[in-house]
Amino acid sequence: MKFLGLNIGKDKGLEVKEGYQSFSSPFMNVGEGNLSLPYVNPRQQTNGYIRFGVDNLYPQLINQLYYTSPLHSAIVDFKVNATIGGGYELKVDANASAMEKVDVYSFEKRIKLDRVLEALTKDDVMHNRVYFKLRFNEIGDLIEIKHVGAEKVRKNKDGSTYSLCYDWSSQIDIEIIYPYDVRKFQKECLYIYEKQCVGQDVYPLPSYTSAFNWAFLDGEMSYLQKSNILNSIFPSFAILFPKKPQSEEEKNAIRKTVEQGKGARNGGKTLAFFANAKDNLPEIQAIPTNANDNLFQTTTESIDSKICQAHTIDPILMGIRVSGKLGSGSDIKQSYTIFEKNVIIPQKNRIEKIVNELFKIGKVKAEFSLKSFAIINETIVELEGSGKATTDALNAMSPLVATKVLESMTENEVRALASLPPVEGGDKTKSQIAVDTATITTQTLSK
Repeated sequence: MKFLGLNIGKDKGLEVKEGYQSFSSPFMNVGEGNLSLPYVNPRQQTNGYIRFGVDNLYPQLINQLYYTSPLHSAIVDFKVNATIGGGYELKVDANASAMEKVDVYSFEKRIKLDRVLEALTKDDVMHNRVYFKLRFNEIGDLIEIKHVGAEKVRKNKDGSTYSLCYDWSSQIDIEIIYPYDVRKFQKECLYIYEKQCVGQDVYPLPSYTSAFNWAFLDGEMSYLQKSNILNSIFPSFAILFPKKPQSEEEKNAIRKTVEQGKGARNGGKTLAFFANAKDNLPEIQAIPTNANDNLFQTTTESIDSKICQAHTIDPILMGIRVSGKLGSGSDIKQSYTIFEKNVIIPQKNRIEKIVNELFKIGKVKAEFSLKSFAIINETIVELEGSGKATTDALNAMSPLVATKVLESMTENEVRALASLPPVEGGDKTKSQIAVDTATITTQTLSK
């Protein structure tokens, strides 16, 4: 396996060599094959764990593609922020004593809940797996909770043992740990949350992995454009020399002259060649410009569309205007409401379940909940009153029915979901606006 690194030497400039690219995140050279379908064979167990991917590094690939594709990472961050961005609250048991209330807040500070919350939410979004290393004292009290990144965890076939390693590329210092079991006393164990996925009995896969080939291409497109600019000569031309260079000094002079004309910063420069005779001057021929502009444009649009489809998010929420559909403020509000119902609310429920289970394990008498809020008109608003009641009613419906209901609502009714004041002219539904527009158009044509 090869990793890319940077080496800067005297008079050598920036040189790419094999090595670690950053502290503890060696990025892999992504090979051929379908990135959406990792190889996982439950019948092949090595050293007490089942390999995740052919090279056992598929979770690392998931993390790497987060940094590779700007759109994919933006959607992941958007999901995380939409889930926990409104903050949380702890509802302490009414019958709790003063000491128990102190324990609640000391437990919150001890596990650094505000920091851990983002890490576990991102793991749930990216991997559909969340892990915490638990440590108990001799009398069974929880004294330490440590979040473990999903990419560091592997398991055996029946899930009776788990393997932790901070560098699976080298497989050094693999630690065997057992899952948490309330019926057994274990001084150290692993809390496990793994989402059930269709056909995946060992390792769950997020559904958006179907777009991983597009996510990889998203990063490659930018690198291709960068390479084209750095390695192109402006204007593009070929230099034909009538004879071979006679000395190393002559070679270096030609090489230096050509290099000075490469790159965007040298665009429009004039190159000068000298010779003792006219016949010895190089011949310069223009090269036709690359006609791949349309290909780049089409590929970029396909990348944006497929990644958004895999994440079940409307491109308009990510600032992408779909061709032929300009979009408006009401479209953004409706798209976000549908996205919230189908993606964010289930995500919130999972995060609340995980944190409340940790509180229960720690014998903390409090209930954790994420605050309900909506991102509308660049304002984060906590839902209260009738707006919250309407949202709760929508959440109780199926996605298809909820979509139909939202389409029949006026702009002011949608604004009410976020407890926002009504706007002038916002008391008509889309169908009413369409009828009015059609009537005005007909009257104008008849005149």
